[in-house]
Parts: sequence; C-alpha cells; structure tokens
Amino acid sequence: MKKTSIFIILFISIQYISAQNITDFFYIMPAEYLDDLSYIERKHLVLNGSLTNDDMHYSLNIDKKNGYLRLEQSYTEGQSGYQIFEITYWNIKNKKLIAISSIGGSNGGFSQNNFKFFEYRNKILTEVKTGYLKSYTNNFDVFMNNLVGEFCIKSVSQHTKEELVTSQFTIELPKTGKNINISFKDNYMSAPDYFEKTYSKFIKFKEKIYVWNITEEQFE
Repeated sequence: MKKTSIFIILFISIQYISAQNITDFFYIMPAEYLDDLSYIERKHLVLNGSLTNDDMHYSLNIDKKNGYLRLEQSYTEGQSGYQIFEITYWNIKNKKLIAISSIGGSNGGFSQNNFKFFEYRNKILTEVKTGYLKSYTNNFDVFMNNLVGEFCIKSVSQHTKEELVTSQFTIELPKTGKNINISFKDNYMSAPDYFEKTYSKFIKFKEKIYVWNITEEQFE
C-alpha cells in the first residue's frame, strides 16, 4: 500500500514537471474545480472517455490539437442535474494562461458555476487573482457581478444584476481560436420572449466576444 501511494505521488509530480498540453493541465487542475475527481479517476477518463462513479456519469472529449477539453457530468438516474466543464489555454511569453469554466443546470435552466484563470510557469500552477479580462477577479461572485455589469445600461439595480447573473449568463471557452464568448443563452423551458420582455430594457447587448490581444496579452 505504501509503495502504491508513493508511486501515485511520484506520477502526479511528474505530471507537474512535464505539463505541456491540455491533457496535462486536466491532470494538474485542483480537484475542487473538477467535481473533486481524483487523479486516478481523471486518468480513467482520459484512457476510456467515460466514467461511472456511484450515481454520477462523466464523459470526456479532448482536442489536443486546439488545446480544448470538455468534461460533462450527469446523474445516472433520478435527478436531471448536470455540469459541463471546459478547459483551454493560451501560449504567452514564458508561461501559459489556463482557463477553466463550468456551468450547471437541470431541466429548468442553467447558469455559470465557476470560472478561473491560472498561470503555468516554471513548472508551477498558480491561480490568477486579477487581470487578463477587464472584470476578472478570482472571487467568482464579484467577477460575475462585474461582468454582467459590462452588459448592463447605467443605473441598473444590484437586485437586477443578481437576477441577470443566473439568467443563462455563461462564459464559453474557445474550441478553436483564442477568443472567449460571453452571452445570455436561450432557456428553452421558458416562453420564447420571456428574457426580452423581462430584461432587454436593462442590457445593451446579449452577447459579446472578448478578443485575445496577443500583443497586450489580454482580452478586449
């Protein structure tokens, strides 16, 4: 048992040392941002593409060429809830910028669960506190409040902002390219014009593409 534990620790350490592609970053991402999946469970997912753990089912798709990973989680029976995790990265001077985005939902709708930036430099993964995206802070609630504020007209109440944050307001990482898409997605469980009637008067636009400026190394 002791030898097995040492082997696992050593193997994980090697992953930190040699992390260079999207699969490596999937392995070293803190478990709290990936539904507490262990290294062994992630390894199984990479090798097999799916994993069933008690009443949870996971499926994994990896695009190494474009540096994009998508993990989907759902219940095998009973509950309709699900989560979707995305990971991608950008090559910048002397380091890599990694983003992880997750949404959660059910038959009634969905919303952004989390979003984090990390830097990988000198074989060390570090959570970014601020930067790269105008409204970004690693305090998720503050970040989402700031971000939805960019979509709002002036003098919108805090209560309305809080409602907008949970109105299918999601961050989509690039499957190809370098830009991030942030938007209010349609909720097919609601009336077709529900969002427009309820919230259109409070916002300037429903969608914005944040373009990666390679020179400035930030999104605009």
